[in-house]
Amino acid sequence: MRLKPKSMYLLIAVLAFTLIAAGCGGGGQDKGAGDAKAKDQYSLATAGTGGTYYPMGGGIASVAKESGIEISVETSGGSAENLRLIQSGETDLAWANASEIYWAWNGEEFFKGQSIKDFRVVAFSWDAIYHWAVPKDSGIKSFADLQGKKLGIGPQGSGAAVFAETYLKAIGMWDKVSPQYLPPEDQATSFKDKKIALFGYFSRVPMSALMDITATMDVNLLDPTIEGEKAGFAQKYPFFVKTVIPKGSYKGQDQDVAKYGNPVYLVASTKVSDQVIYDILKSVYSENGQKRMLQTNKAAEDMTLKNAMKGVKEMGVPLHPGAVKFFTEQKVEIPAGLDK
Repeated sequence: MRLKPKSMYLLIAVLAFTLIAAGCGGGGQDKGAGDAKAKDQYSLATAGTGGTYYPMGGGIASVAKESGIEISVETSGGSAENLRLIQSGETDLAWANASEIYWAWNGEEFFKGQSIKDFRVVAFSWDAIYHWAVPKDSGIKSFADLQGKKLGIGPQGSGAAVFAETYLKAIGMWDKVSPQYLPPEDQATSFKDKKIALFGYFSRVPMSALMDITATMDVNLLDPTIEGEKAGFAQKYPFFVKTVIPKGSYKGQDQDVAKYGNPVYLVASTKVSDQVIYDILKSVYSENGQKRMLQTNKAAEDMTLKNAMKGVKEMGVPLHPGAVKFFTEQKVEIPAGLDK
């Protein structure tokens, strides 16, 4: 049977397309497992510029570039939003707190009814502490004194705002205050202008936005563990660990202040190839990478091989295969069942 001219042209076009596609398939895939494809650039969702997330994101991008991996550092609403951004495919990498990671994976609390499973844990990064600061001359001595006042708690969707709401509900104060969803840099301005009565945000110590505040005015740091212990806060939410801000961390702070902390992790989309995650970690944990990260922010002191699996078992969320490969080679023990 002879093909008509139009049919012949169509057949030739189909064969040509097939050959081109087959040729591209051999060299266009990244070196990782699965269907992950190589990309020219990856994105890392952080938070506002006044906390720890953003500068640490810059450190990761700078170090990863040495391995030929381009990472664009993006501001965002913070931890909770970051996990949703990964799920929607709008970012590749992100910082996220232990609480949001656990809730997102299990569809609980602020993620109730949502299916967020397209991410994996890469590594523990640093311990973040929620700072509650009030003007020293305000007369505010406890959380009960905040009734009827405007409180800065972090932007909507951030781990900071999620924590503040969770804590204030636990001690019966959430309905008695007016939350202001502001990033730390905007909070600092509003706080100094006396538009809000309290500055609240997660960060490793010291936090740049709070240092900016204490450079021009005196503040007191509130201790949330007093009311928290009465309400059984740490028992209900074990990933919010009791810690302290050492005296002298901020100007005018003459004693240790007890606080609640929430570990921060680097997480990645399941669509990011194993090789890319492996190469990022190899760069970060190299001798030069560790030095450069420390030059970026003091939070990098926590980002060591010894700490890499800190709290991972308790969260129960699987590790990215690229992380499993890297840490196994480094003789870091991987929690059972989380290496899939």
